[in-house]
Order: sequence, then structure tokens, then C-alpha cells
Amino acid sequence: MPTLRLELPSGLWAGHYVQLWMKHSQQMTLEFADGLIRGDGADGLGAFAIDGEYRADEGEVRMGWIKTYQGAHSVLYLGKLEGGQIVGKWRFSIYSGTFALGPAVAVGALQEERRIP
Repeated sequence: MPTLRLELPSGLWAGHYVQLWMKHSQQMTLEFADGLIRGDGADGLGAFAIDGEYRADEGEVRMGWIKTYQGAHSVLYLGKLEGGQIVGKWRFSIYSGTFALGPAVAVGALQEERRIP
């Protein structure tokens, strides 16, 4: 499906997750291929690995992955593609919150565009 390749580019993705009403930055390198998501990244808690799946059904792209911190806990992420971004919810034990990620190239271009007077 060529559309998925354009909307889910492998490479650097950046965004945030919200925990206890505070936004925390995160950045990861993701590879999307044959319905699988693989990658790694880092945030304020440390380095992590990503392992998950994505699928398109009736025009909607949904995905889920496990974010595993090196030597520590794992967090479940469930989301969908909206306007070129992945948005959704995360859960760990009794804790949960929201998240949003976008291709880092697009995020950087938008930030540069906003700086132009």
C-alpha cells in the first residue's frame, strides 16, 4: 500500500507523552515494514526499545507497541494515524496518559516556518 509508506515514514519521530498533566518530550527512530514497528529512542527516563504492529482497516491506520526501558519497566502504547501524526494513549500499571508523535523532519520544518516573521 503506497499510501502507508508516505504516511508512516521510517526514520526519526519526535513528540511527547503526558503524565500527571505534564508533557514529557520523547524522540525515537522507528521502522515501519510489513505491518511491524521496530525502533529505539530516549526520553527523560532513559533509553528504550520499541516493538509493535500497525494495520490499516477501512481507511484508518491503527497501531500498538511496547516501549521497554533498558533494564526497567515496559509501557503499552495504542494509537492511530491522524493528520500525519500518531496520537493515542499509553498505559503502565495503574498509570496512563496520552501521547503524540510526528516525523521529526516535519516537526522541524514546522518550527522553522513559525520562526519566519
